[in-house]
Amino acid sequence: MTNLQKENSSYSNPRGELDFNIGEYLLKLKRRWIPALAVFMFTVGTTAFLTSFLEKTYKSEGKILFKKNPTLIKGIGTEVKELESILVNQTPLSTEKIRITSEPVIQQTIDQLKLENAEGEPLRPKDFAKRLNVEIVGGTDVISLSYKDPDPVTASKVVNTLMDVYIEEQINSSISTTANASAFIDQTLPKVENKLQSLESSLQNFYEKNQIVDLQEEKRILVGELGNLNRQISTVGAELKGKQAQAANIQNQLGLNLNQAVRADQLANTPQVQSIIEQLGATETQLSQERQRFNDNHPVVASLNEKKQALNSQLQQLIRQYVGAQVSTGLLQSGNNIKDNQLERFINIKIEELSLQTQVSALDQYRNVYEKRSSQIPRLEKQEQTLLRQVETARDSFGTLLANKENLAIQKNETTANAEVIELGQVPEEGSTGRVALLTLGILMGLFLSNITAILLEMQDRTLKTIPEVKQKFSYQVLGIVPLDNLQESQGGIVVQREPDSFASEVYRMIQTNLKFLAVKRQPKVILMTSSVPGEGKSTVSANLAAAMAQLGRKVLLIDGDLRKASQHELWQVSNKSGVKDVVAHKTPLAKVVTQPMKQLDLLTAGIIAPNPLALLDSSEMSELVASARKEYELIIIDAPPLAVTADVLTLSKLVDGIVFVSRPGVVETESAELAQETVANANLSQKVLGMVINGVKPNEFDRYSYHAKYSKNYFSGSSGSSPSKTAPA
Repeated sequence: MTNLQKENSSYSNPRGELDFNIGEYLLKLKRRWIPALAVFMFTVGTTAFLTSFLEKTYKSEGKILFKKNPTLIKGIGTEVKELESILVNQTPLSTEKIRITSEPVIQQTIDQLKLENAEGEPLRPKDFAKRLNVEIVGGTDVISLSYKDPDPVTASKVVNTLMDVYIEEQINSSISTTANASAFIDQTLPKVENKLQSLESSLQNFYEKNQIVDLQEEKRILVGELGNLNRQISTVGAELKGKQAQAANIQNQLGLNLNQAVRADQLANTPQVQSIIEQLGATETQLSQERQRFNDNHPVVASLNEKKQALNSQLQQLIRQYVGAQVSTGLLQSGNNIKDNQLERFINIKIEELSLQTQVSALDQYRNVYEKRSSQIPRLEKQEQTLLRQVETARDSFGTLLANKENLAIQKNETTANAEVIELGQVPEEGSTGRVALLTLGILMGLFLSNITAILLEMQDRTLKTIPEVKQKFSYQVLGIVPLDNLQESQGGIVVQREPDSFASEVYRMIQTNLKFLAVKRQPKVILMTSSVPGEGKSTVSANLAAAMAQLGRKVLLIDGDLRKASQHELWQVSNKSGVKDVVAHKTPLAKVVTQPMKQLDLLTAGIIAPNPLALLDSSEMSELVASARKEYELIIIDAPPLAVTADVLTLSKLVDGIVFVSRPGVVETESAELAQETVANANLSQKVLGMVINGVKPNEFDRYSYHAKYSKNYFSGSSGSSPSKTAPA
């Protein structure tokens, strides 16, 4: 069975889980097919019965075509006769469909035809709407209307009247909308005209107040002029700095400021100074000649020196009087190059410097004026744009109103709608009861209710019904899966003893083989067989397992440890007068009490039920019985009571090497399984649990979860003279 577990684990994938879930659902449905079928038949039968009361109805159908008319009124908040939808994801036909089924249209139709219900009362709009069906014909601008009624003529009249009422309502709505639009224009047009005139006056006042002809052109000129002024100021400023440098250099050489230089120049041009300078020149010439003839002490030379000094004194006195500073005599001489290059040059440079300063000051003033105007341009532009936008909006509104006023004069005479009847409702010749549709609905409802019934019944049943459910609840290793044998259950007895060559016998031999190859340190010699609840077949499994081991030549002792409800003597059909009670309580030798139902197998029955079975099982004599049996037998199997029923199993668990659980689908419940596992965990017996035998598995489920089952069955059904000791591989 180890191969079986590996096989199951290797297919744990989503596809396998899907197949498993579908199979599990079908299995549950199969288990509850009788109540499910009853619910299905009842539902279908009830539906068929109700269809016999259905009244035949006649359906008449008409069609309306919608056309898109160009609107004549735009931009005033009212749209007239334009078949368009406001929402992006909706069609205008959806809106018209709602208008057709609106209560005013339906009520007018009812009133015109004087429709009544079965009681003779006026038909209510909601009852009318139940018989009416309005659909949009896909891919077209057509809406189809159909009405059902027991009278075919009435059905036809209702469809035609409804379409006429709708179209009339649409025309009235168009006329009303046109009249409202005209009144709106007559009321709004004077206000818009006054507002336009006021805005245009404001714009003109703005231009005049700010002296604006063309603000954009002025902005362009200002930018150009500011650039030119900045370049001129840079050029003149550079030239001014050059002149200032030249003037400072000459002034340092002369030691005179501009006023002193001007007075010195004026002084040099006076006759008196020119006369003194001429006399000094003549004296200098004469003195030079006399010095060639005489020495400096000569009276003539001395007289000339005195004259020279007198002239110089007179000249310096004039310079101090008019200039106020020392001036070189050479600068005052007429026709002297030094004078031309220094004194007058200094005066000319200073004059040029003053001229350049005046130019720079004038250019800077112009630039300030232009910059001030430029700083006002953004504000003026914003005001201009606001005024222009307001004027433009007012002009557009005024123009739109004027155009719409002319269009309304034409549109007032129109009485057409954008809908046209393209197919009138004809009087139907054949009616329908809807029997087939109702029967189909009944069948679907029956299938649904039958499935719900099966699921609810399964939810109320808490038993573990399938191998996967048992394996999911018990986390123990599966030692074997025993198929359900109805013949064995009816005849009783031990199938391994009665039919040693059968497939069922081979299953028990496979279980003992799996026990032999368990991955434990020491092979178990004393095995306790138990279950969660009574009725899971642990006694039958214990008996057949003991018989299978005995057939293999092993000396086996089978002890019926269920002293409260013994069953081994019934299975083996032996006497139960003496048993465990005699060996433990009366110390009767084991050899005198046991029976040998088959070769190599000794059976120790429970014996007559004692008043306190737990005391016998918990006694030292019981321990001695198991200890002495260990020496004499190769394997000891104890058939114990269910784990959650009594405390006998916990007492016997101290004497055994391993515990084997027997679980039967359809018998063990979820709560009992959980209680059994909690008992094992609380008693620290988890290490002693060797595995689990799933008993009483139905043939179809056994074939599904035991992959070698069909091959083994075919093998055993076609074999003859097989040896009882022949075993299948684990």
